Parts: sequence; C-alpha cells; structure tokens
Amino acid sequence: MSDIGLEETAEIYLQDLINRNLLRVDKRRSDGRVKTCRIHDMLRDFCKNEAGIEKDNFLQEVKRDTEGLIEPSDNGMANVRRLCIHSDVLNFLSTQPTGHRVRSFVSFSKKKITLKAQNTLIIPLGFKLVRVLEAKPIKFATIPDEFYRLFHLRYITLSCNLAFLPEYFSNFWNLQTLVIYTTSRTLDIKADIWNMMQLRDLKTNASATLTKTGQTSKAGEKFQTLGTISPQSCTKEALERAHNLTKLAVRGQLACLLDGRSFDNMQKLERLVSLNLQNDIYVNPAFRRQLHGLPPSFKFPPNLKRLTLSHTCLDWSNMSILELLENLEVLKLKDKAFMGACWEVAGRFRRLQFLHIGRTDLVTWVASGYQFPRLRRLELHNCDELIEIPIGLADTPTLLALDMCYAELAVASAKKIQEAKQRMEEEQKSKVGGFKLSIFPADEK
Repeated sequence: MSDIGLEETAEIYLQDLINRNLLRVDKRRSDGRVKTCRIHDMLRDFCKNEAGIEKDNFLQEVKRDTEGLIEPSDNGMANVRRLCIHSDVLNFLSTQPTGHRVRSFVSFSKKKITLKAQNTLIIPLGFKLVRVLEAKPIKFATIPDEFYRLFHLRYITLSCNLAFLPEYFSNFWNLQTLVIYTTSRTLDIKADIWNMMQLRDLKTNASATLTKTGQTSKAGEKFQTLGTISPQSCTKEALERAHNLTKLAVRGQLACLLDGRSFDNMQKLERLVSLNLQNDIYVNPAFRRQLHGLPPSFKFPPNLKRLTLSHTCLDWSNMSILELLENLEVLKLKDKAFMGACWEVAGRFRRLQFLHIGRTDLVTWVASGYQFPRLRRLELHNCDELIEIPIGLADTPTLLALDMCYAELAVASAKKIQEAKQRMEEEQKSKVGGFKLSIFPADEK
C-alpha cells in the first residue's frame, strides 16, 4: 500500500470491516463511497468493554449517571488515553478535570456551548499531552497563550470568533489537520502554514486568505485538502507548493479566478479530484464583478472527478465546457450555478454518475440517455419552473435514483421515467437494485 495515501488506506480497511459485517453503511457519498457507517450494538459493547477502564484504560466516556451526576470522577481519568464527552460539556469542564495521559479529547455533544474567557485554560492546563482535540461543540471566546504550548497536537477542530488565525499556530509543528469554524465570513491566515511541514488538511467555513509561500523547498507538499480559501490565494506559488492537493474549495469573487490567468495554475494540480467553487453573493454591489463564463476545459485539473459550482449564474451554454472534462463523475450545480430558460445538451458526459441541479430558473431541458451513459443518480432541488425531465434518461441503464424536491411541474415526467424503468426491469427480469423515485413534498395524486 506504499503507492496510496493514508486516506485511501483507511477506506480499504473500512470497507474490509463492512464486508465482514462488523460495520454497516449508513450513508454514501455522491460518488458511492462510504460517508458514514454504524457499528452493531453487540460489537460496540464488546469494544467498549475491551477499551474501558477495567481493561486497557484506552477509552473513557463522560456522561451523566442515573442520579444526574457526571461520571467518571477526576480520579477515574488518571490513566485514560482517549476521552469522549457525549453531553454536559460545560458541567464536565467546570469540575476542572485533568488527564495527564489523555491523548485524544473528543466532544460530539449536540448541544453547543461557549467557553468563557476565564474557563479557556481548563483544556490546555488539564490535558497537556493531548494529540487529538475535536472540540467543535465548544466555542472558545478567546484562545489563551497556554493553548499554543500543546506541542503534541496533530489534529485540531475549533469553534471561535476569529477573523484571523494567529501566527502562534505555527508552533504546532506536529499538526496534520486543522479545522476552524468561525463566525467571521473571512479568515486571514497569519500563521506560516507553509513551514508547518506535517500539515495535510486545512479546512474552514470562512474564506481564508493564505500567507505568502516561504522559501523552504518542501513546504506545502503534504497538503491534501485546502478549503475554503479566497480566489486571491490561488497564486502560482501557492499551488506549485501544494501540488499534491486532492481537494480544493474556493469562495469569493470568482471573476478574479475564472476570468484571469490565475485559473491557469489549476491544470498543474494533477492529483486534484475534487474542486468546489463558490461565488460570494455578499459582496458590496459596487464592487461585485460579473462572471463571463468558464475557462476552457484544458485549464481544469486533468484528473478532476468531482466539481461543485454555487452562485455563479452562468449561462447553460457553458455546460459544453464541462462535457469535455473526461474524468468528471460528480457534478453539483447549487444555488443558481446556471441560469436560463433552456438547456439543450450538445455533447456527452461520458463518465458522469451523479448530477445535482439546485435553485435555478430552468424551464426546458433537452437531453437523451445516450448523452448520460453512466448516470446513476439525478437530483433536482428547487427547480420549480422546470416543465419536464427528459424522458430519454429512462434509456440510461445505470440510472437507479431520481430525487426531486420542490420541482412540482416535472413530477409527471419523473413518473413516466419510473414506469419506463420498471418495464425494463420486468423485461430483463432484473433482481439487482431497482429504480427509486423520491418526491418532496409527497405527491398526493
């Protein structure tokens, strides 16, 4: 497995557990890969017992007992290496817990809490050897200086109010994954991420502006994921450093990226398989730039498999460019990505398996099954002006699912496709799969 990455290796092991019926798939991604899975109750109980305090001190769950008290007590965590908090995070932290052997501090509480300034020292002082900090439900009012002394950290997920990422984050030289959820729409990266030699994944819900690349020759070569970053950060120097990227998300005024020479740098990302482009609609209208169209197909990453476009308001004629992306398997057109009354498919999406069209004013769609030979799933959300779905898509043998949400006018054509697929299945006496039609709101006719 030396030729594949850590993520691919993990997926292989995960699939092996699924094949052995030790795990079951809960949700799948648009490309068919596993998104979430569940463990069987009996196996879960066995794992908890083997990893519990009575055995190897590997894992301790923090929860309320039948009398409403937090368990375990502070003394019960003396030798614990993995700490998982299900609920009552604030009450647990108020006990000033310490765990000198804790390597993973994980909170999956559904209830979000704000950690006041006077309480932000609890985690860095109580868990000094922590390597994994998954604290999305815990919103930090401030980040204390002591936090930057957690030098062993390899994985961080934080919720905060940051408008900039302090340069002190550069102290985490062992860090591999950094996930920041912030209330700010933009995040100015002050930390020198290009000299954080182990960093593989940088994710944020804001539009992040990256620092200029450093002089270290191998800086950035381990990056697998960057998102979401600003269009201005997609410089030649940055993308040359991060040439091993597999996932990239960009949000901002996309005209700066798509209409200029900046997009030329994308074709050098030979390992990039997922690209998400979100046009910022919250820009002052006086400074907003209109997109003129998509770049030529040869400027896109050569091995791109998944493409998402949002708020780009492109004309449907630009779809002829996307038809030429030879490896494209997943295409998500969200929130007015394309606008216009008519889309007449001219070419062929040879490998496309998943197509999502959301929130558009499309009225007429002309296409045939020949033009979507491998399509497996079609989603139409908020397409309330679309009159009908091309009946020719029923001829696509791989089409297994049609999901419609607020596309009432096209329901009749969807049912015709369903009837056609059912006839084909009966004629072929197919027992595998079966076409599924989902309509919301439910059709009462």
